[in-house]
Amino acid sequence: MKAVFDIYDKVLKILLCCATGGFVAICLLQVFFRFVLQNSLVWSQEACNLLFFLSIFLGAAVCVTERRHITIDLVLEYLPFRVKRYWYLLIYAIMFIFSVYMVFNGYSMALTFAHQITSTLKLSYYHVYLSIPITCILMAINVVRAAAYDFFVTYAPKNDPSRNKEGGAA
Repeated sequence: MKAVFDIYDKVLKILLCCATGGFVAICLLQVFFRFVLQNSLVWSQEACNLLFFLSIFLGAAVCVTERRHITIDLVLEYLPFRVKRYWYLLIYAIMFIFSVYMVFNGYSMALTFAHQITSTLKLSYYHVYLSIPITCILMAINVVRAAAYDFFVTYAPKNDPSRNKEGGAA
């Protein structure tokens, strides 16, 4: 199972790098065309917006696995080790509920705007907004993975540092 998730994580990071790299490349291309060649690309602004939008949601999914979302650590430093296990479980439950909420509402939004077409790329907004539920499904998968790992490994009772203080050898 670990090998499958390693491949999954690599693919997710590659997609994130492609979306971000594409966004940066198109921005630089647009600057070159506009200021050097004196001729702007009409489709570049829309493509940049779409790739930026996609990279934000892919980045959110990747950040869950790497535990890089913004947190307030001050509270956590004063919590006992045993409480941290359940505190993180609560946080992951909220993140999971939010992800599932975004899946359903993102799909609803994709259906709502399915009849509209982007002005320069001639792409249906259905495909644009479909990135929300797809990336939020990926985020929900990562939330479940991170919650399980933290609950059963990182904050498992056997890893409690206070247990090793008494009783000699660790």
